[in-house]
Amino acid sequence: MFLLVNFFKSLPRELEDSAKIDGAGPFRVYWSIDMPLLKPAIATVVIFNFVDIWNDFFFPLILINKDSLKTIPLGIQAFYGEYGVQWNLLFAGLNISVIPVLLIFVIMSRQFIAGLTEGAIK
Repeated sequence: MFLLVNFFKSLPRELEDSAKIDGAGPFRVYWSIDMPLLKPAIATVVIFNFVDIWNDFFFPLILINKDSLKTIPLGIQAFYGEYGVQWNLLFAGLNISVIPVLLIFVIMSRQFIAGLTEGAIK
C-alpha cells in the first residue's frame, strides 16, 4: 500500500490538469492518465504479493488438515523425514515449485519495463 501511495503521489499533476481542461472527468483521468503510469508500481506489488503468498507456510499449516488441499511448501515439507531426507525428491519438488514464480516474474517484468519506457508527455 505504501509503495502505491508514494508512487501515486509522485505522478505529475500537470497531466491530470490538462486532461481536466480537455473535459475528462475524474474516472477518465484515473483510467486513461494515472493507470498507465501506475503499471510499474502495480507490477512490483503483484510480484511481491505473489511471492509472499506462494511461499506461505505457517498459515496453511495451521488451517489445512486434508492432504489433498496442502500447498506446495507443505507438500515439500513431507520429504523431510524423522531419520533422513529424500534429497532427490526434495530438490525435484523445489525446482518444480519455482516455475510459477519465475513465470509471474517474467510476465510482470515485461510490464514493468514497458511501463518505465512509456513516455508520459510527447
